[in-house]
Amino acid sequence: MIVRQIRPEEYKRVQEFCALAFEYSFHTDKSPIEFWESETKEPSSRQAAHWQSQWAAFQDDDQTMMSTFTVIPYTVRFDHGFAPMMGIGGVSTLPQYRKHGGIRACFEKALPQMYRDGAVFSYLYPFSTLYYRKFGYELGCDRVKWTVTLNALPRFDAPGQCSLLEKGCDFTVAVTAVDQAWAKRYNMAVQPEAFECRWATQADPFKDKEYSYLYHSPDGTPMGYVSFGMKPGSAERDLQCSRFVFTCAEGFMGLMNLLASLQADHARASFFLPTDMDLSAFYPEWSFGAVERGLEFFGMVRVINVEAALKMAAMRGEGKLSIALTDSQISQNNGCFTVSFKPGAENQVSKTNDTPDILMSIQAFSRMLLGRCDLDAAPGLPDVTLQCDIEKAARVFYRKPLYIHTYF
Repeated sequence: MIVRQIRPEEYKRVQEFCALAFEYSFHTDKSPIEFWESETKEPSSRQAAHWQSQWAAFQDDDQTMMSTFTVIPYTVRFDHGFAPMMGIGGVSTLPQYRKHGGIRACFEKALPQMYRDGAVFSYLYPFSTLYYRKFGYELGCDRVKWTVTLNALPRFDAPGQCSLLEKGCDFTVAVTAVDQAWAKRYNMAVQPEAFECRWATQADPFKDKEYSYLYHSPDGTPMGYVSFGMKPGSAERDLQCSRFVFTCAEGFMGLMNLLASLQADHARASFFLPTDMDLSAFYPEWSFGAVERGLEFFGMVRVINVEAALKMAAMRGEGKLSIALTDSQISQNNGCFTVSFKPGAENQVSKTNDTPDILMSIQAFSRMLLGRCDLDAAPGLPDVTLQCDIEKAARVFYRKPLYIHTYF
């Protein structure tokens, strides 16, 4: 087996693999080189812009592709700053080559390369959490799915108005402002590239049957936006929101008023929000299923560079903690890392021979430094051994707001 990053003439084959694996249509009469040129000359997606970072496993002829996935660079929020993150997508293997170890071989090559390329985190949306834990990934962000009965919604006090995004309108600046205000709160929030906001200029609701609205205050300040369409297979014409973002309570209430105005034609609407948002006080009626909410797991995270992540992490107060780590894919992450910190100063991180205060796998470290749970959960985690007071370690590992809503 040969594992390497792809060549230009192989980019088309990667798209065919993805179409087969994820069961969507893909067809072009262009030759492999013509297709590569058309996609990468003026890229409209990160995958096309970073085509050369895609990995594949080949048979020994170095031509017959067996497995492939994309490694796409992003910039994400982490605590008080930004960090380079590699999104893994398009994980695909032709059926006849499954169980041949192609994806495993790609990860074994790609993960050390991500470290060399300066990544701090990696994120993916798994078909199996058990499978990706083998490569150091662990549960990342969750999200809450809210479903509201429209005729049970109150009329909220939101004095602004909503504007429909339609052909010929350019709401890029407004949408970007809302996104930036939203992202300040959440670890793993992606900083979008310009082409990822093109939907705000290309919206065509009358053709696509997806409706996007921007809510702005009376002085024109953008405070939220929503995109929705009919929920597939819904006999009661329920609405499904593909985007639901706001900057403040008024923005949320303005979007709710918009959805409530559609109650004559639609029964319910569903949307996703971060786990730290409690909307219970906004909805007066909860009986008879008027409001439903459900927690959904949404992706897996991995720390690629332990030292860099510790230097960037926001600590509580002043202290020092020694962390013994094991990582079977990235050798630089093995050993005992001692981090010293105090308010107003950069974290100091070094590898030491200190007696560790806590021992953990790279999976547990990724989960807990990201802020998925408080350290109080550590005694129940099989891959964490605490050898100091919880109060000491809790200055480094504690729950933080998390959310990601970018697919890749």
